[in-house]
Amino acid sequence: MFYTTNTKTKIRPFTLDDGQAVVDLFNAYSQHIYGWKDSELDEMINDWTAPGVDLEEIARVVEDSQGNIIGYIDVYDLTEPHVTKYVWGVLHPNHWDESLYNAMLTWAEDCARNRVSLAPENARVVINHGTPSQDKQRNAALCQYGYQLVRNYYRMMIEFDHPPQQPVIPEGLRIVSIDLEKELKDALIALEDGFSDHWGFVERPIVDVLPQWEHYIQNNKDFDPTLWFLAKDGDQIAGICRNSGKMTEDPDMAWVSQLCVRKPWRKKGLGMALLLTAFNEFYQRGKKRAGLGVDADSLTNATRLYEKAGMHVTQKYDTYELELRPGKDLMTKEISSS
Repeated sequence: MFYTTNTKTKIRPFTLDDGQAVVDLFNAYSQHIYGWKDSELDEMINDWTAPGVDLEEIARVVEDSQGNIIGYIDVYDLTEPHVTKYVWGVLHPNHWDESLYNAMLTWAEDCARNRVSLAPENARVVINHGTPSQDKQRNAALCQYGYQLVRNYYRMMIEFDHPPQQPVIPEGLRIVSIDLEKELKDALIALEDGFSDHWGFVERPIVDVLPQWEHYIQNNKDFDPTLWFLAKDGDQIAGICRNSGKMTEDPDMAWVSQLCVRKPWRKKGLGMALLLTAFNEFYQRGKKRAGLGVDADSLTNATRLYEKAGMHVTQKYDTYELELRPGKDLMTKEISSS
């Protein structure tokens, strides 16, 4: 079914045959906003073929009158409890049109509302939409549509002008690379636990999370388990630092994808030890810089840790919400004392 916007454009279902054109669109957008390309087809195919993804239902492209793809939007809602519908939509920078973007947002809202019933009864359900802070026209359009700005995030960077500090590992703990065959499930449980007091966290069943990760790992040619560090206390996982040695935008940059320390092992310097372990490995591999993303108002003061390690803010991002149904909020909004 085609969704007609006006006589010049139409919104239709996305298919994998559109993949390269959509990646080109993403890169035109990121080049316009950031000055670099940030997407590769292989990585996007991995996302588009994940368990539970029905492209006919959750993804649309916008075509101009010549059949060129000038826009894309999707609604990701893959795991229980289905209270957050993640929407991301973009128009080519040369084809910005607020009324067209509103049509895309309307389609996404309709798609998300059709999935509200998947959430627990009486639970609050929202759309989450993240954007670069400097994309003023897109953010203004979101606000005009009815979205509320609820959170900011930073990209932080460090340049390896000299060897990083050596990590000081707390007594009784050790930091090792993951044994993927034996420890993946336990590591994912530890990640969920470690992030449970981060703003916006919603608990997900491991039976949903595990297949998503298995798919990602099996279909990511650049996945490197030696860069997934576990802090262990005996057989228990105390903390995790999961990293990537490859960034599309910059071959000399590595990325800290996730870093967390579980509550019983906090305030011992373990977060810093994990971060510096990653930095030293990056440096040994010849990387010139590293980056990560972090909640600007982190409930666990993560920004302060990263600043102490020598990182600085280079980009800011906005998170917007559109409430689909009021109710009990299952998201973490403040740190618990337990």
